[in-house]
Amino acid sequence: MDRHSLKVLEFDKICKFLKSFAVSPGGKSQCETLIPSSNQDTVKTLLKESTEMRVAIELQGHLPLNGVYDLRKAVDQSRILNFYLEPKDLHRIRQTIETANSIQKYFSCIAEACPLLFRITANINQLKDITSGIGKSISSQGEILDSASPLLADIRNSLKKLRLNIIKNLEQMINDEYISHAFQDDFITLRHNRYVIPVRSDSKSVVPGVVHDQSQSKATFFVEPLSVVNLNNDLQILQKEAYYEEVKILTELTNLVSEYRDEILSDLNIMEQIDVIHARALFSKALNAVEPSVNIDGTIELRLCRHPILTARFVEDTEYADENSMETPDNEKKVKGHWEFNHSEIVPVDILKRKNISTLVVTGANAGGKTVALKTLGLFVLMTQAGMHIPVEEGSKISIYDTVFADIGDEQNIEASLSTFSAHMEQIKSIVKNVSSSSLTLLDELGSGTDPSEGGALAVSILDFLRESGCVTVITTHLNILKTYAYNHADVENVSVEFDPVTLNPTYSLVYGVPGISNALAIANNIGIPRKILNNAEHYLDESDKQTVELIHGLEKTQKEIIEEKKLLQKIKNLSHIHLKASESLLERIKARKDKILKNFENSARKLLRESEEELMKLIKEQRRRRLIRPEELHKHTEKTKKTLSGIKKKLYEKFPVPDSNREKIEHLLTGQAVRVFHLKKKGIVVSVDNKAKKAEVAVGTMRIKTGFHELELTGDQIAGETKAEQSPSPHYQMAGEATQTIKINVIGLRAEDAIPVVDKTIDNAIVHGTALVEIIHGRGTGRLMRAIHEHLKEHQYVNRFASADISEGGSGITIVHMK
Repeated sequence: MDRHSLKVLEFDKICKFLKSFAVSPGGKSQCETLIPSSNQDTVKTLLKESTEMRVAIELQGHLPLNGVYDLRKAVDQSRILNFYLEPKDLHRIRQTIETANSIQKYFSCIAEACPLLFRITANINQLKDITSGIGKSISSQGEILDSASPLLADIRNSLKKLRLNIIKNLEQMINDEYISHAFQDDFITLRHNRYVIPVRSDSKSVVPGVVHDQSQSKATFFVEPLSVVNLNNDLQILQKEAYYEEVKILTELTNLVSEYRDEILSDLNIMEQIDVIHARALFSKALNAVEPSVNIDGTIELRLCRHPILTARFVEDTEYADENSMETPDNEKKVKGHWEFNHSEIVPVDILKRKNISTLVVTGANAGGKTVALKTLGLFVLMTQAGMHIPVEEGSKISIYDTVFADIGDEQNIEASLSTFSAHMEQIKSIVKNVSSSSLTLLDELGSGTDPSEGGALAVSILDFLRESGCVTVITTHLNILKTYAYNHADVENVSVEFDPVTLNPTYSLVYGVPGISNALAIANNIGIPRKILNNAEHYLDESDKQTVELIHGLEKTQKEIIEEKKLLQKIKNLSHIHLKASESLLERIKARKDKILKNFENSARKLLRESEEELMKLIKEQRRRRLIRPEELHKHTEKTKKTLSGIKKKLYEKFPVPDSNREKIEHLLTGQAVRVFHLKKKGIVVSVDNKAKKAEVAVGTMRIKTGFHELELTGDQIAGETKAEQSPSPHYQMAGEATQTIKINVIGLRAEDAIPVVDKTIDNAIVHGTALVEIIHGRGTGRLMRAIHEHLKEHQYVNRFASADISEGGSGITIVHMK
């Protein structure tokens, strides 16, 4: 990619934004030096990685990346003969390896949802020898543990005992009433790593020993009494032994790191790659960005574009800096804070280029958004090719280019004796030298900074050259000759920044197919230029220029009306498409349901026919046997045969749906009446009724069903001995049907002493109906109700086991009981 173009399009600022979301030192460094790719497959993979990471964050939260360190220097040093790493470096190596293992486990749980990220992390090495070795020897504070070796533990234990012995001797001396007057103070200290006591300078002879130091006032000597000299000597020897053992331990661990250095660096590279992808996903979420559809045919359809830099706001962290805090890039003073992206004040813009268009000529008023649109397109191409999502509407399309060239802004350089025009020409010289058919060229104010006629002629010639090269070009200009150029070439399209003729202000929207006018007088008026000057300026305008302005205004109005009509038609088309899809889906479901019903009916009919055939065969055998029966018994057998045939006929008719015309319509129901529910083929009792709405709630066994009168039939049956309360099931129960394997009970709001009997009754029902599972919904709250239920279930004779539901199904707010 062209370095100059990356700078003028402010891609470096985007990289700084991205860096603020990275965690590891290596990840931050890679974000800051990110270079867009020009390979279509690579770009698609990078974008898919960002998308998968956003899915992963939604499913499992942010990645635990805080334990990743830059280990390259330490790993390189481990190769040096007789060199040992510091405990702090070894602990960081262990932390990084353990973090890598955690990340591998993180993605193994969502392998189907994130296949690309799973494949990347599947290459992480476990390196358990290193983690266990360092973990046994080095603490989280970077200190060597006693458990590093038995010898070190023995030496340190001896050191502890020896120190206590020395301190005990010195304390006895300080507390001796015969010599206590000789001490300046009653504390014990260290000088040259030997235990000493403070002795008054005028009493030095009272405490014989070795003087190691003197106070600044010369009033105190720090004396090592002769009675502890040998003990201090032993202490020095033990400390030396401990040091040699610690060096031995660190050397062994360093050699272990050297042995696995390639695997460690491989894991580190993977972790830094994951950190960068994670940063891209977090940046995407902060921008409310999406993955665009990429192509190489030059099609650009970016709708509702929002330039990230215009939406960015640096928020200083006053008290606590979070993990995404960073230093502001535009201030030498280092300030901790984080970036926020507010889109509410930004007017989004649509940037469109059809496949057969090679050049867009953007014209219109100053401060109307021409340059911003140019920079937005260039920046979005760079962001996309670097694997970042872009803040556009879902379904937007963008093309991939080998190189992006940009000449934007005033690049006047006094030191190099370059005027504005000369600076532009220097950059254009570099562009035309390196441009190719796979390039995107962005030129701001082409032909400006010199005589309009010469500048216009030069601009037209440059456009001819760029079109011949086959590249895609987008320019901004105020020159009329370039507006005319677009009308004369089929592959060149005029684009204008919309200007409100009422408010005389730009709307920051782009209108395609129509050139824009500069509206210099209107803008000057808004700024506050005196009206007298503006009136005189209008007199100096040529009549042809006035007519051109009026023509363009008319074209803008017509184009706007066409766009609005097009949007309305597209909306209608989208709605029609949605309704069509819904209708097709409904039809498919109806067909599937019909096939299922017919299949079930066919199976039932076949079964009934087999049963009927068996009954008929019995009748045939009976008739054959009847020939041997006496005449007086013949009448009895005939009546029996008729009854059997009648029973078979009744069974057959029962299997056929009852036509609505044969059903007695129900106009009024009473609570407690017995009814039959057609679609369940079950009898039940009406527990509540709304005669006006023709709806009722019916208790069928242990379940309640709400249905219309048209699904019910009066049976006239009475359930003797049952009260209304007995007919109505408890409102706490919920069953899916007679064949269900789970009973649900809701005891939220009940006290523990009230809930336990309800739970017992539910378990009794489960035993009666042969139900395998009971689901108790008790909520979380203070946990008192849950604990009371769990204690009760532990002692229940019919409960096999119980546990809280999965997090996705309610977690600790629901208890699943498995029956014996």
